[in-house]
Amino acid sequence: MRRLFAQPWVLTLLILVLAALVAARALSGPVDGVAVAFALGLAIFSGFTAIAAVVPSRPDAGVEQHVADGGVAVFWRPGCTFCLRLMWKLRSHLKDVYWVNIWKDDDAAARVRELNGGNETVPTVLTSEEHYVATDRARALETVRSHASRG
Repeated sequence: MRRLFAQPWVLTLLILVLAALVAARALSGPVDGVAVAFALGLAIFSGFTAIAAVVPSRPDAGVEQHVADGGVAVFWRPGCTFCLRLMWKLRSHLKDVYWVNIWKDDDAAARVRELNGGNETVPTVLTSEEHYVATDRARALETVRSHASRG
């Protein structure tokens, strides 16, 4: 199951299908305004989740070199709302970050567990100087900006 949901577009597709089903049901008889609004909300939410499909997920094997070259790596997983929110915060810097999907790469998941005391807590930011769970998106943005300006 984890491998199926490792593809970031799957969640977006499932939400769109659900939105279509709700809308079809709402419009099949007397119009149900609440259901139509819910379907519209789902469709909008699918747009929010779609950012994960455009993030180029890379293998864990390249993290060491990228970080050694002064870059920033972020470990994430599809469906993680904290990861999605971080991606939106970093949307103008997506290409400056080495994104690693821990559900696609078992070595990445192991690295995240090693960094976070046995937990697969994401998003985890890694630089040559530090690592942290990016609960503070402003801090993560500043980290990416400062490392991008070095390169």
